[in-house]
Amino acid sequence: MSVQVSTRIDEETKKELDVVCRNIGLTTSAALGMLVKFLIKHNGIPFPVISKPKENKPIRGSGKGLFWIAEDFDEPLEDFQEYME
Repeated sequence: MSVQVSTRIDEETKKELDVVCRNIGLTTSAALGMLVKFLIKHNGIPFPVISKPKENKPIRGSGKGLFWIAEDFDEPLEDFQEYME
């Protein structure tokens, strides 16, 4: 049995999320489902959560410079492979 989970994000962020997901061949729902499964499996967030970035490399988009790319951002995410099969 599945249940519905809802959250609110601004419209521009949702549009950008949909584009990213579509570009990697996933639905937004599938991508969020993968994130939830990863959080549960690893009992945490799958990327470093920092209060101040080491470098000031803003990501373009809805974050408007409030988010930065982690140093290991482009590393393969082997832990997600089982969810992509």
